Amino acid sequence: MKNIKPLFSITVAVLCLMLFTQCGSERQTERTGKAENATNVERYLTGNHGKSIRIAYINLDTIMYRYEFALDINKEMISKEAKMVATLEIKRKVIEEEIAQFEYKCNARIFTNEEAYIKEREEIMRKEKEFMSLRDEMYAEWESENFERGKKLRERINRYIQEYNDKNGYDFILTKIGDNILYANDTYDITNDILDGLNNRYRKTKQTKNP
Repeated sequence: MKNIKPLFSITVAVLCLMLFTQCGSERQTERTGKAENATNVERYLTGNHGKSIRIAYINLDTIMYRYEFALDINKEMISKEAKMVATLEIKRKVIEEEIAQFEYKCNARIFTNEEAYIKEREEIMRKEKEFMSLRDEMYAEWESENFERGKKLRERINRYIQEYNDKNGYDFILTKIGDNILYANDTYDITNDILDGLNNRYRKTKQTKNP
């Protein structure tokens, strides 16, 4: 029994030494990895030939709220949606009135025979079906037009950014939407430059169409 305790103590000491050695190796590996990553990031930002990479960013929320073409599209689509909803509302009320009349006839036992009851019921069901088809068709058309307008908007913005960058030579132009970029130095914000250029071009286009 006396020989067990020293052996146990030695074993624990050996295990502790192995753990400390392993932890030390892991810390060293971690430090080495961080140093290599920092070097890689620095090398990446300076390019292959030691040339600094030029980066800028655009706040897309600001573009969408202040680009006059985007605002005009939004107003037009809201107006079309309002007209569509008004048209559907009128048709829906007509059908609801016919349904109310049909229910009244049923409760008052006005139908003289089953054939008349079935005929009017089927007519109302046909009108309801037509209304739902018209509603789906109108919304699908509105959504398709809205998608095409959004596509045209993106193309205009992207085309102008490309032209802008041909003159300014940035390597990266990032898009800031909400908080997708946690921090960015305002020095690299070119939003106002892009916005001014987009609006000036759009105003000239409107003047050409409406001299």
